[in-house]
Amino acid sequence: MASYMILDPPRRADDDRARFVADGFSWGAFLFPALWLFAKRMWLFGIAVAVLQILLISLSVIGGGLLAALLLHLALGLMVSLEGPVFIARRLIARNWTVRSIVPARDLETAEEIYFANVAPADRKAAERPSVDWPRQAPANTGPGLGLFESYGER
Repeated sequence: MASYMILDPPRRADDDRARFVADGFSWGAFLFPALWLFAKRMWLFGIAVAVLQILLISLSVIGGGLLAALLLHLALGLMVSLEGPVFIARRLIARNWTVRSIVPARDLETAEEIYFANVAPADRKAAERPSVDWPRQAPANTGPGLGLFESYGER
């Protein structure tokens, strides 16, 4: 089960433009790491990975380097497929997108259903809560209490 990070664009709290970024394994990133990064507009990382892939291909030509090149290529694909979505989220956060929520779900449709079920529609205003001015009182017993937890909520 993947978790989806929901990000909002800068200076807007518009749910229609919210972006869902899945934090999980990506087969496209595993099989074609540089192309996947280019498709996600991560140009510098894509160029770096493409250069590494070219170097690994040239390493495989050297005698005895095929196994090393294959293992390093698998490691590179695994790193991009697991950390690529995190790079996307970090890039959006660096562009002043705000993290709205993190939703664990099986797929994107389920994550959208869970998220939009908990978000109130924009046209419906939240009910105004009356402000109650409760008198502030000092706690009756400020000394140590009996039990597993402290009386002031520490663990």
